[in-house]
Amino acid sequence: MIPFDAERLQSVMRGQGVDVLLATTPHNVRYLSGGYYMPFFAHGTRFGDGQYMSIVAIPARDIHAAFYVGREDEPNHLEAFGPLWITDFHWITRGSALTVRGAERAAQRLRTQGYGGGAIGVELSFLPADAFQALRLALPEASFSDATPILGELRAVKAPAELERLREVHSRTAAAIRETLSAGHPDQTTRQLAEAVQRRIEGRGASFLYALTNVGPGLVRVPSSERWGRGRPLQIDAGARFEEYTSDIARMGSIGPAPARAREMFAACLAAQERVRGVVGAGVACRDVYRVGIEALRSAPWGDHGRFVAHGIGLVSHEPPEVTADSPRRLEAGMVLSIETEYRDPDVGHVKVEDTVVVTATACEGLGDVESDWSTASGV
Repeated sequence: MIPFDAERLQSVMRGQGVDVLLATTPHNVRYLSGGYYMPFFAHGTRFGDGQYMSIVAIPARDIHAAFYVGREDEPNHLEAFGPLWITDFHWITRGSALTVRGAERAAQRLRTQGYGGGAIGVELSFLPADAFQALRLALPEASFSDATPILGELRAVKAPAELERLREVHSRTAAAIRETLSAGHPDQTTRQLAEAVQRRIEGRGASFLYALTNVGPGLVRVPSSERWGRGRPLQIDAGARFEEYTSDIARMGSIGPAPARAREMFAACLAAQERVRGVVGAGVACRDVYRVGIEALRSAPWGDHGRFVAHGIGLVSHEPPEVTADSPRRLEAGMVLSIETEYRDPDVGHVKVEDTVVVTATACEGLGDVESDWSTASGV
């Protein structure tokens, strides 16, 4: 069974004039294969004087003519994983120049399929230069274009299983941040707080990606030797990964009461979140979402300090849909948005709330909507 929306992929490929798609990044190979990536390279592709690279190739006119190029020792891994929907496999031997030899093997198969002079889509931002050169040398009559937008568009609408992973990773991240804020003490540095977030994310079975920290006043948002102290607003903006899906969450807290203006800005951030969520739904133009977010933040007394961002998130942070002032595209049910509402006032600090929603047919639903209120720790 094909694990993605084949009709959507064919439509996007045809719209871009692409005959065959070659996916080579780990996240897109996993997505297109149905979750498989060679386990030996799951956490890093460096090998010898180069890197490991597998290829999933999919023709637009016949999805079932897809083929896979990998290393000769992969069949055992595939047997353990379970059968793929792809049945055409091509293996290269272990050794050096894996990327070049993989590209040459893919080109050979493309020629036998009749695509020697076709329009080939590749992941230009990620494809190793030597592999791209090998493809061009082996397929001199073919034309090449960037398939990254095609893959982003394919992934933009999430399946139920993807939404469950996103809900899980956001819940785990939110709980890790909240526990760190609640257990904080005045002498902790922002670096120690970031390390505490990491431990708690990993303790919940997710992979830590980052933790940005800011303690006001001031706008420095990097873990450092600065101590939290009492009555100072602290922002923690953290990301994690669970079963390859990514979270992006920001929370606020203080030890003891925070300055009134920081709390007022925080309330304005929450109000802006609600206004934005109130317009999100299938069929709504992305530019309208952006407009509402900007208007909500700028309507507060500190509007000049306001900043609104919304972006897609899934296997990749900041994937489609793109939410900008001039984006004409409309939201679809199953799309996922990370919504950022914030104020950057050097006299107060960086006050921010970030949460994620899934677009439904008529509205939106929060993913990991927990622990979003201001955390006031005792500092004991």
